[in-house]
Amino acid sequence: MSLMKKQFAETSRSSAVAENITEDIIIDILSRLPAKSLMRFKCVSKRWRSLISDQHFAKLHLQMLSLETVAPSQKIIKSNPLQIIDYEALDDDEVNDHVVVESHDLGRDEPRGLAGSCHGLVSLAVYGGFLVYNPTTRESRKLPASNLVATYECFHGFGYISTTDDYKLVHGAFFTADDGSEECVLEIFSLRYGSWRRVPSEDVPLLDGVGIYLNGAVHWIVDHGSGYRTEQAIIPFGLATETFEEAIPIPKVEGVLFEGVGIHEGRLLIYDFTSISFEAWVMNEYGKKESWTRLFSIPIDGFPDHIFYVIPIAYTRSGKIVFQIDVSEMILFNLKDGTYKNYPIEEHHNVESAIYMETLVSPYIGHEQ
Repeated sequence: MSLMKKQFAETSRSSAVAENITEDIIIDILSRLPAKSLMRFKCVSKRWRSLISDQHFAKLHLQMLSLETVAPSQKIIKSNPLQIIDYEALDDDEVNDHVVVESHDLGRDEPRGLAGSCHGLVSLAVYGGFLVYNPTTRESRKLPASNLVATYECFHGFGYISTTDDYKLVHGAFFTADDGSEECVLEIFSLRYGSWRRVPSEDVPLLDGVGIYLNGAVHWIVDHGSGYRTEQAIIPFGLATETFEEAIPIPKVEGVLFEGVGIHEGRLLIYDFTSISFEAWVMNEYGKKESWTRLFSIPIDGFPDHIFYVIPIAYTRSGKIVFQIDVSEMILFNLKDGTYKNYPIEEHHNVESAIYMETLVSPYIGHEQ
């Protein structure tokens, strides 16, 4: 080999190595940025657009979020109409109230309600079935219709299974059998496999509404047991095993009948709105009854007058709480001094709200759109 050819070959190899190193550095840097910024950076070049749109990069970015390498950005999504609320901006006196609300139009698939949230994907109940939507990327996937039609009481849940890298939607309903007994039919949709499947569902307690995802399971609060031995508990449904797991006991508090379950800083939260106060408790160690502690108790006169229900939606970095008050407003409550600010919300019918994290995860996991 001539000296010139040898130098050229060495230069080519060096350029290839440098290019690979540069690519790795770019991927590492981009994976540490907020999802909203990455969506804007898609227009930098075709290569960046391809990279940021890649499902493997989305998974890497999600891993960075879970390791808290990236500061997670969470927002509220509400139905009827579908809108996104930047609740951290509510806590900023310099931000115009109207700026924090962003409307999303899904055309004919305007959601009737929410069916769960996980890893930035939100499951929406729409006419004729369900739709999985990423509000950050605005990518949506209409699911095939389920054959399940309830006589009464439907329940839903949505979450992730790490062992199969899959997301599942749980759709259950109760029927009155010919002998008058109550029967539950349960179906599960796998985003990876793209189909519904009916699973065994015996001795299911009367569930209602949307379950909360945590630790690979979806959770509902129910009356557990029978007769005089009935007491409140949290029932988890394991998404990997597709079975209802052992009930999680909840504390007995005089005058309190817990009516809702949520998540606070990665822990199960239960709450109740009584004629005296709003009570909230958290489970500091998952599954351990003795780890329940009271998070806060707010006197009833600290809330607006003439309200029907109160739901804690989000918690700001400064420690304030966003409550949904009935269907017409949200308030930002300051626990330190007991004051709050009102934020009227647009509502057409029944309004449901949930928290989601801004990610690049695609509802077409395992599939090309």
